[in-house]
Amino acid sequence: MPEKGTEIVMTKGYRGVKGKIEMKTDSRFELYVIALENGIRLAAGPSSFEVSAKA
Repeated sequence: MPEKGTEIVMTKGYRGVKGKIEMKTDSRFELYVIALENGIRLAAGPSSFEVSAKA
């Protein structure tokens, strides 16, 4: 489970866009609020992103 501040790269939807995990939602599903470098904030599951190689 990624922690707050983990750098990620989107693999679906916004493929290739980098971002950071802001928080895990209270949903019974594994959803995270992600802040992308293009200014968009979204909720996504772990199948939509990969942890950046920097981490």
